[in-house]
Amino acid sequence: MRELKDFFRKYGWIYLPGLLFLVASSYINTLQPRVLGNIFDVLESGPSDGRAIRNGLLMLLLIACLTLVTRFVWRYIIMGNSRNMESYLRRRLFRHLQTQPPQFFNHQKTGDLMAYAINDINAIRMTFGPSLALGVSGITTAVLSVAGMSGGVHPRLTLFALLPIPLVVVLVVIMGRLVQRRFRRVQETFAAGSDRVQEDISGIRVIKAYAQEEEEAERFETLNRRSRKVNLDMVKVSASMRPLVLLLFGISFTISLIYGGGLVRDGVISVGDFVAFNGYLTLIIMPVQSIARIITLIQRGLASLKRYNSILQIPPAVVDGTGDAPAEAMGQGLEIKGLTFRYPGTENPALEDIDIRLSPGRSLGVVGRTGSGKTTLALLLSKMYNAPDGTIFFGGWDINRFDLETLRTAIAAVPQDNFLFSATVADNIRFFDDRFTQEQIEEAARLACVADNIEAFPARYDTQVGERGMSLSGGQKQRIAIARSLIRDTPLLMLDDALSAVDTRTEESILSNLHLRRKSGQSSIIISHRISAVMACDEIVVLDQGRIVERGTHAELAAAGGFYAQTAASQADSGEEES
Repeated sequence: MRELKDFFRKYGWIYLPGLLFLVASSYINTLQPRVLGNIFDVLESGPSDGRAIRNGLLMLLLIACLTLVTRFVWRYIIMGNSRNMESYLRRRLFRHLQTQPPQFFNHQKTGDLMAYAINDINAIRMTFGPSLALGVSGITTAVLSVAGMSGGVHPRLTLFALLPIPLVVVLVVIMGRLVQRRFRRVQETFAAGSDRVQEDISGIRVIKAYAQEEEEAERFETLNRRSRKVNLDMVKVSASMRPLVLLLFGISFTISLIYGGGLVRDGVISVGDFVAFNGYLTLIIMPVQSIARIITLIQRGLASLKRYNSILQIPPAVVDGTGDAPAEAMGQGLEIKGLTFRYPGTENPALEDIDIRLSPGRSLGVVGRTGSGKTTLALLLSKMYNAPDGTIFFGGWDINRFDLETLRTAIAAVPQDNFLFSATVADNIRFFDDRFTQEQIEEAARLACVADNIEAFPARYDTQVGERGMSLSGGQKQRIAIARSLIRDTPLLMLDDALSAVDTRTEESILSNLHLRRKSGQSSIIISHRISAVMACDEIVVLDQGRIVERGTHAELAAAGGFYAQTAASQADSGEEES
């Protein structure tokens, strides 16, 4: 609820003029039955009074015009502010998701997150937009209409005609609870279906390679049938509300015609009063009918608000730094002292007693078996997870004293998953940052040895790469991801197995270009299972089960006869070093 409180604290006042125009619109609308009744009284009184009838018709026209203007104003204000709320909540959700570490997304389905961002936030908006407007308008119209019926026509007729209405309220409240439960199931099945579609589209190549189209279609059809069933269950409940309301109002009009007609016959009320009474009764239909929709919208909104709050209540796993460390310290070298790290919820350390020193302009190679902690080290340096205090330092400043933006802006990291956005090649290289010129984009592509490939594309740098870069080869995606990191020219460059999909000759060219960059003071950390990728580094460390088991230059480690030497010999025998 904190997010809603913050929104209403900033923008809640905008609702006030909208509500004033809404009440005014409802009041003006309730003048119609009385004016229409007066016209009928004039017509019944004998010879027509042309001026009175003309004035009555002009009054009806004025009421219609004022209703039109006031309705437009309140709809623009209230509905517009509900859209502001929708945008605010969606922005808060997106920013909250950005504070979560990679591990968070391993436990959350994409379909669920999409449902939070689309369906749930839309349901909350409907509660504080249409539902609010219908509620205030309905109450105002109903109160003024009942006052006009009882005070201006006949109290007993009003009482008898409204006898069925309490039954409607009780019925709608009961059915509203059923709607809430069914709507929650609808949201859950929507999330499951979205997740299935997203997975199948992302893995379409694997599905086709294993000829699993029919099996996946059956799995989707199972979800589709369940979605249809839960939606029909909700429709059965919500669709029955309106007919029941109309049925009970039919009883009200029957009472009005029988009892009210007798009052007109006996001269207790005039024909105009009878017309006005039924006009008021007609105005009440919409508010009472709206009770069903209001209850439905509120129940949906409450269910969605509960789901929305559940995701926002997950605290950011990565704590922002104190921010007192200067940005220039990021270019003054890296030092790791006794770093031991465990992933949340695990007992065994992923890294243990790590000591590393990397001076400006120097390079560090990191090799080791799968699961030895190489990627964990890269994640900690980018602070994707909280590093223990007093273990990682940039320019002598603890990593936890840098704010996240300063820290990550100074590090260009190329992860194992070379994610490309569904955009042009140029946009992927500059990461949608218009400050980079076309010359800088092309230079970054040249350094990443992908410029020739791009020049061969139909639209060159304006070529659309498709979702996740599906139109490109694995090597092209890796090199465009490397170009994205090189264009930023940061103090520290990290490549996490980012050369695995390129051939050895291209790898040598890229590493040679990186060596030239180091002369300008850029440090680099190259994580790889390929010895050829790290052999030119100033220092190489070998990780095994989270610990550094070997350290030195390529020549020193090759002569030591340990894991590094064995891996180098194995790769040389397989021809990987020469390929």
